[in-house]
Amino acid sequence: MKMTIVLFWLGLTSAALAADGGLRLSTFHADVTPGLGPIGSMAILTEVKSIEHPLEARGVVLEFGGKKHVLTAIDYCGLCNASHDIFREKIAAAIGTDPDLVVVQALHQHTAPVLDIDGAKIAYSSDEKALKLQLDFSQKMAERVAEAAKKSLSNLQPVTRVVASRAKVDRVASNRRVRGADGTITARYSATEELELRAMPEGLIDPWLRTVTFASGDRTLAQLHYYATHPQSFYGDYRISYDVPGIARQRLERETDVFQVYFSGCSGNITMGKYNDGTREARAELTERLYDAMRRSAEASRQRASSALTDRTAAVDFTVDTAKLGSDAMSWKVAPLRFAVRHDGKYADAQLDEAMANRHGPVRRAGAAMNIAWNRRLNSGRFPRVARLQLGPIQIVHLPGEPFIEFQLYGQQVAPKSFVCTAGYGDCGVWYYGPDSIYKDRGGYEQNASYTTPAESQVKGVLDELLK
Repeated sequence: MKMTIVLFWLGLTSAALAADGGLRLSTFHADVTPGLGPIGSMAILTEVKSIEHPLEARGVVLEFGGKKHVLTAIDYCGLCNASHDIFREKIAAAIGTDPDLVVVQALHQHTAPVLDIDGAKIAYSSDEKALKLQLDFSQKMAERVAEAAKKSLSNLQPVTRVVASRAKVDRVASNRRVRGADGTITARYSATEELELRAMPEGLIDPWLRTVTFASGDRTLAQLHYYATHPQSFYGDYRISYDVPGIARQRLERETDVFQVYFSGCSGNITMGKYNDGTREARAELTERLYDAMRRSAEASRQRASSALTDRTAAVDFTVDTAKLGSDAMSWKVAPLRFAVRHDGKYADAQLDEAMANRHGPVRRAGAAMNIAWNRRLNSGRFPRVARLQLGPIQIVHLPGEPFIEFQLYGQQVAPKSFVCTAGYGDCGVWYYGPDSIYKDRGGYEQNASYTTPAESQVKGVLDELLK
């Protein structure tokens, strides 16, 4: 059966470029840390007992073709359904643009909230206080981020150069799905104490951290980093933290005085488990290795070509002079990703109703509420969007949910002559999705935490349309 993909193209002409004066950028950040006590989070972190690191939303506004486009990364475990919509819509309203030109991607730290207003309305239908907690918090944080984006517009700066660089990351990411000799999948979680599992090969990963640097003359304005791994080292102690990527990000910003943004890539089946035993010592080592890759990629961006680098684990792929970009060289495209409602096993309506009757405990009940909210979203035709920003040979893709690493690598194959960066964890209502083969695997758990039927062809079809 042939699939038709509806594609929206928000591009520009050379005349528009000339009239608008090219590409301009501003940066913004906002504190989105919850207070101590219950926070109405739908999963993992439902109460805050201590704050190790403040959580932030960090992003850039890119103005070209007479339109403003926003890339935002937030230190949350996930924004689902209407909660994700609220952030995008409030940012768009604040800066005077269309919500389809705004992306908000969670980093997916498990020491941070999961916000799902639609799920909360189902889970807390008889608990007005708990529901209000989630609604008020979502609204307040979205407004805070929107206000920061609006204030940044007074400092829009011309971008004269965009640089695509990368650095190989040493001993951080590993594939979570470890296949045994008999073909059975064992999960190697974010923190893994079993020495036998840690001794198994890394498996399929993307070893490169990719960086997009925006510069005005000799001054670097901002750097966006993309790397694929679950970001958490240890969690479950009611502690707020931006964890490994946040620690590395803030350190690099302090040392370089350059605004830094980090995005988690397609990490649905990627963790730090091979190199992480869940101790603070392991977190320090992982942070140092991720920071080192970010630093090397950032330093490489100052070179015009890789031939000038002495570090062979870093590279400069493209240096783009924005004054020389053609009429179609800067564009923004969005396309719906048409997931389908799942009805098998525990996803059957009767099973979800049973879970909502609290017969399987509060965790399963919360998951069922989020699942029902997601199903209603799809049934109403409100599909999550995939967004692609193109700046000459640089293409940045923003995906919903927890995509497997296979989709990140596929996007690079689709556009081999481009520098393709990929961020996951947009609208997290779907949670995991991977190749269709995972639904037939023996072992592993991601296929049992996915709210969609097999969707490999849909995802690849959208990537084909956006990147080719």
